[in-house]
Amino acid sequence: MSTLALLLPFVAAIIALARASWFWGLMVFFIYLSIEGLVKLAGNYHPIVHIGVDVVLWAIVGVWVAKAILQRRTQLPRVPFFTVLVLHVAWVSLLVFSPYTASIFVGVASLKIHLSMIPLYFLGFLFASHVDVPPRFVRALTIVWCFTFGLTLVQYVGGPGSLFDFSGPALSRFSYFHEWRPFGTTALPGGQAVFALLALPFALYLVLSGRYRFRDPWIVLTVVGSLAVFFVSGVRQLFLGSFIVVVGMMGLQIIRGRGRVAGVAVALASFGTVTYVGVAEYVLPAAQTSLEEATGIPEIWRRRNPLDRFQTLLEANTYRTARKGGIPLVWDRIKSAPLGVGLGRTGSAASALGSTLSDNRFNAQLQEEFGFQDNFFAAMIVETGLPGTLMLTFILLGLGVRAARLSRRAPTAEDSALGALVAGYMLALFVMSWGSQPLLGNPTLAFFWFLGGLVGGRLRQIEDESSAGAEVVPEPTPSPRSPSSFD
Repeated sequence: MSTLALLLPFVAAIIALARASWFWGLMVFFIYLSIEGLVKLAGNYHPIVHIGVDVVLWAIVGVWVAKAILQRRTQLPRVPFFTVLVLHVAWVSLLVFSPYTASIFVGVASLKIHLSMIPLYFLGFLFASHVDVPPRFVRALTIVWCFTFGLTLVQYVGGPGSLFDFSGPALSRFSYFHEWRPFGTTALPGGQAVFALLALPFALYLVLSGRYRFRDPWIVLTVVGSLAVFFVSGVRQLFLGSFIVVVGMMGLQIIRGRGRVAGVAVALASFGTVTYVGVAEYVLPAAQTSLEEATGIPEIWRRRNPLDRFQTLLEANTYRTARKGGIPLVWDRIKSAPLGVGLGRTGSAASALGSTLSDNRFNAQLQEEFGFQDNFFAAMIVETGLPGTLMLTFILLGLGVRAARLSRRAPTAEDSALGALVAGYMLALFVMSWGSQPLLGNPTLAFFWFLGGLVGGRLRQIEDESSAGAEVVPEPTPSPRSPSSFD
């Protein structure tokens, strides 16, 4: 199984390149991203598997660049905030050689987190030139996720040994949680909830776009599957993040004057209630029965369950004590490390690099003081200092504003719903960043860049078409063929 895991990134890259359609090439990338964690577990965290998603993406990027050169298109698309992005890339690249970075190897390895997903921004921007791409992309991905959600629920009901017999690193990651949480197709217990964070708003986007209704079977499966995964995963922050996306989407649609929002809200509330009752009455008892029969598991798993965690969301104290630090922590990092203390100190890069970050006394002291902060802004200051943090935050907020503008000004329901989806996602990332690090790891980082590119491309195209229309002088006789921006 480990040998297959080592080969899978290259197989996925070949399949992606073999597709004549860029759409399906990128779909292969996002499907691989959806199972990347499981591949890491199967490959026992081999370094090749750890960069598997980068292998697939950069294979696609390499072909894209080669074709552009052959066609003598040597300029990058002028995406929104291009200058800020270039400065951000330059600054982070310089930090590889910072005296505080543990080594050149650590600095280069850390670029996986900070820079390797940025090409998705440009690919999303280019994809937006085809009007039907966003809904097709979302539809195909939600169907894939329905199967992963089903796998997650089966695994939860069957217990730790139901589907995969992992040991070593995988078992150690599971055992310190206070409840049995399924990992689905990810590398962490409860990790499947990060895809539910996206799947639920994706389904809502398809409904608000007018392409589908709530009675569509795949829409129903996506909504119910997302909610069920939230309940059995016990990751409250991701549930709240998805809630922020949904509320933001519906708020923007209300501002636009969409009359379907009330019906959508009622449908979501109904699905949520039914799913919660179904999990509590049927799924949870079945899982507890499996845990009673299981051997070699922490005893606390038999006494506690993830659904109990969701009940704490009704307690005000949860929001005051669940995460520590906040603004005081960020201010402390600004004072103590305004230019950062080297790449790779925190986030998912730190867990992957391990002891490499503490190979001498100086690095060990830095790692002990700055090695972990449950706050994106504090972590980003440690990694890239104030310059890098401010530039990436500016892009995050700027894309959110542009997405909201698209939602309000788009001439079609599809584009308006896309703008609402991305604006809600950017808002959720900003809020979640005070208690986690969503922009320092996948899949949230990959979708940040890709969805931001989609919105930037759609808004730019709409603005260009509007400007071109305003400059057209009517001719006495109509043209036999209207010009098209897609030619």
